[in-house]
Amino acid sequence: MAAAQRQSPIDIIGQHVFCDDETCKADALNIEYKSGDCCDVIVNEGGFRVNVKRHCGTFLTANHLPNAKFELAQFHAHWGCNSKEGSEHLLNGKQLSGEVHFVFWNTNYMSFNEAVEKPDGLAVVGVFLKEGKYNDNYHGLIDTVRKATGNTTPISMPKDFALEQLLPTTDKRDFVTYLGSLTTPPFNECVIWTLFTEPVEVSYGQLNVLRNIIPANHRVCQDRCGREIRSSYDFN
Repeated sequence: MAAAQRQSPIDIIGQHVFCDDETCKADALNIEYKSGDCCDVIVNEGGFRVNVKRHCGTFLTANHLPNAKFELAQFHAHWGCNSKEGSEHLLNGKQLSGEVHFVFWNTNYMSFNEAVEKPDGLAVVGVFLKEGKYNDNYHGLIDTVRKATGNTTPISMPKDFALEQLLPTTDKRDFVTYLGSLTTPPFNECVIWTLFTEPVEVSYGQLNVLRNIIPANHRVCQDRCGREIRSSYDFN
């Protein structure tokens, strides 16, 4: 990895962010969730993963992404030991309590495995978590993770689960975007990152369900290496 130039996560610092509201349009980012696509949760020593069923019909499109439909592959989260750490990306040097990653793959390629070898193969949407008030929208997910903890087989997701409930409200979906990598091995440099900068609040108790799996599972920030960071609004 010595020659790596686009590793993630990074610190999103205002002076390095370029407002590109002509291309980066918050209202053009669309996740069309097909009910039932998120089928089950598996928990291992590194965290949890929500799997999707075969022939997934949930897609991401956005003005700032390549002209392609990006299909949901899975989602997972990162967190820390306390409320002041846990997110992988930082906002102006500040770490939040956690970060959810929705992983989509570019269907211009034949498969997910092919996509992860391409520089535009994955689009990952990140949602920051902030420890605060209880969030009923996260109850179904967190409760299923709790049930899956300690089990060797996946636990089914609630039938009424709706992915969009985990995102910031539609009026708070401004974002930053940059070219980066996976934050877990093998750290492929294949990701177009889209990070909503408005965090979603979840409670101490909800985060503790995740901490019961592993106290912390976030990667440290990597060198920006001069990369451009674009935003849908004046980040400063």
